[in-house]
Amino acid sequence: ITIGDFTAYLLYVKMFIQPLRKLINFTEQYQNGMTGFERFMEIINEETEKEPENPIELENIKGNIEIENVSFTYEDDNEVFKNLSLSIEAGKTVALVGPSGGGKTTLCNLIPRFYEFDNGDIKIDNVSIKDVSLKSLRKNIGVVQQDVFLFTGTIRDNIICAKPDATDEEIIEAAKKARIHEFIESLPEGYNTYI
Repeated sequence: ITIGDFTAYLLYVKMFIQPLRKLINFTEQYQNGMTGFERFMEIINEETEKEPENPIELENIKGNIEIENVSFTYEDDNEVFKNLSLSIEAGKTVALVGPSGGGKTTLCNLIPRFYEFDNGDIKIDNVSIKDVSLKSLRKNIGVVQQDVFLFTGTIRDNIICAKPDATDEEIIEAAKKARIHEFIESLPEGYNTYI
């Protein structure tokens, strides 16, 4: 074929494919938008966490934890554990060991009431967590995630994310308890080092 015919052929193919690409892109955007909208609606329709009628504020916590005959089942009827009892004395370290999906993380999430258990009770210093305000309960529980994640910002910003009004002394004390104070001090900008 001639160069002119070949060029015309390419232009016709491009003219034919371009609307198809637009249609495919629109379909993809529509599907992404609908998926995002469905997730948004799930979050909007999520039930708010329930506070007890007369919430108790935790003060001067020692840290004795009593788990008494606790059962927990996920919404899909997946029973994680039934009538679990466990006593953890203040200051003691307890290791939960088992296969993936065995309920270790779920048990840890029940204590700060990220999940509500089906029956039984969990007490901190002989006070049922069902009677404690969520703010007070979670303020007195430190959670260490399995996966470490640092936010963009300074080391100071990452330490104070749980308590924005923390003083310099509290920040240094937290770093010392995490055994990273010496490392932070060795950095050129110390606690103001950008991550």
